[in-house]
This record gives sequence, C-alpha cells and structure tokens, in this order.
Amino acid sequence: MKLLGSLALFAAFLLRPAVCAAGVRQGLTLAAQQALPALFPFFLASALLVRSGLAEGAGRLAARPLAALYRLPPSAAPAVLLGLVGGYPVGASTTAALVRQGVLDPADAARANTLCNCASPGFCIGLVGLGVFGNASVGAALYGVHVLAALLTGLLTARGGRPTPSAPPTAAPAPRESFAAAFCAAVQQAAATALTVTAFLTVFSVLLALLAPALDRLPCGGALAGLIELTTGLDDLAALPLSPGARLTLASLLLGWGGLSVQFQVRALAEPARIPMDGFTAAKLLHGALAAALTAVLFRLSPDAWAVFAPAQGGWHPAGLSLLLPLCVALLAIRGGKKSKNTV
Repeated sequence: MKLLGSLALFAAFLLRPAVCAAGVRQGLTLAAQQALPALFPFFLASALLVRSGLAEGAGRLAARPLAALYRLPPSAAPAVLLGLVGGYPVGASTTAALVRQGVLDPADAARANTLCNCASPGFCIGLVGLGVFGNASVGAALYGVHVLAALLTGLLTARGGRPTPSAPPTAAPAPRESFAAAFCAAVQQAAATALTVTAFLTVFSVLLALLAPALDRLPCGGALAGLIELTTGLDDLAALPLSPGARLTLASLLLGWGGLSVQFQVRALAEPARIPMDGFTAAKLLHGALAAALTAVLFRLSPDAWAVFAPAQGGWHPAGLSLLLPLCVALLAIRGGKKSKNTV
C-alpha cells in the first residue's frame, strides 16, 4: 500500500507539475496569511508555559474534574486548556512537550489528544462567522458548540484508560533553567511546530489542487475538500447551494473533524514523542458528528437563533438530512472506536 501510494504521488507530481506548483503557492499563502499569524503566538506561549512549570500549577486546579470526568492526571491540564483555546494543533504540541518533559505518560497524552485538538475562537469567529456567514456571533456560537462537543467526545474516548492516581508518577524534577534559556528553547520548539504545520498545509493544498477536477464534478465538492483541508473547505462553504441551517450544520461537522491536514499535523507532533494514535481518527469523526448534531438541534429549537438563521425563502427542508447524517457518522465513529484495541 505504501509503495502504491508513493508511486501514485510521484506520477501525479511528474505529470502535472504546473498544478502542483499552484498548490504549493496556495499552501504557502494559506500558512503565511492565515495559519501562522493565528497559531505561532500560541505555539510559543504553550511551549514557554510548559517549560515554566504550568503543568504543576494548572494540574492542582484541574485535578478533580480531569480525574472525575476523563480519568486524566493533573499534568494533562495544560494540554486540555491550551488545546481548547489555542487552535489545532496546539493541544498536540503541548501533550508532546509534556511527554518529553516526563510529566505526562504517553498513554494519558493519547487520551488527552482526543479532546484537546480544537479550532481557536479567533478561527471560528473570524473565518467561519465573518467569512462564511457574515456574522461574528455565528462563529462565537459555533465555537461554543465545538468546545462542548470536544468535551463530550472526551467522555466517550478519554475515560477508557486506567483510573488516574491523585499524584501520578513523574520523572525526576528537571533542573531550574533561566527565563532566557526557557525562552530560547520555546522559540526553537515553536519554529519546529510552525514548520510542520506549513509543510502539511502545503502538501494537502497540492493534493487538493490535483483532486480539484474530480471534486468539482461532485455535489457539495467544496465540503468534501473541507474533509481534506479545513480552511479551503470552509472558504468554499458559502457558495454551496444549501440553506443557511444546512450550511451551519456542515460547518460544525467540518470544524469537529478538522480535516486530514490537521490530523496528520497532530500525528507528526505526537509520534516522535511515542504517543499512541490508535482511535484518534474515530474520535475526530465523533467530535464532528456531535458538533453537527448539537448545532442542528440548537438552531432548530431556539426561536431567537432560528429567526437569524432561517432561509430567506421556504422552510428548512434539509433539516432532517442534516441531523440524520451526523448521527449516522457518530454511530460509525463509536463502532470504529470499539473495534480498535485502544480506546484512544
């Protein structure tokens, strides 16, 4: 399989060099104009906070809810908190840093990764709310649903591990380092993470450019592009011939899923730290399905929200389909999670 995939990519790159070059330019532009300006400060801040001892302080505050709800140790608190607000893949970057420091077990880091890789509030409000729906409050509502779905996903995936002791074993305390040393190391780590993100954005932009002719012939091809690379799919969402309610549900599904580009970024950060990734894809599928289902129900039942998002003409005819689809996906995700040896 690896050989066939490698040969297929080589043939595509060889036969369509102009398309690949356009994809590279698109990916680098996407990284420079959208991804890195929003993510790099969080890469730096998360690396610096972990090295400064945030795990110990945050762990004391979050020990009880993490243990009771997710069976996670207190040292996982920075990854969960930063992952929920920093944007993907800040959560994965933080878990990897905690594992390298010896304060978080790789198995616990794998379980934390199932709920701590989320879109940032700025991404939801700016790109989705304003860019797709022309309303910042829509993006804020989607972010709230997105986080709630992540926390619910964790209840179904992260609890599969062993009960967490009140004081998990850690490595021997690292010697205290000066702020200058910690800052320099954090900048280097942030730069490495940013390079990883840029590389995957570029690669998947090339793949989308190669697949564009086939996707253009399919109904809702823009949404299918979002399953591969999130930002591109969301940019195309506004042009799809769907009612506002269906577009909202689909946007929520894509945000929870994150796109294959984001998922491979998480893998690239986690695997060097020997963090298992079994079941991660099923967890992201479940995250997207729950987010879509919550969105469909919320904006179907809330009269105030319904007045804002109702289509200009006719009823919300895709409501049943938009609710049924994520629920079916959720069942598939749960089934896939049960089949894997690891619940993460």
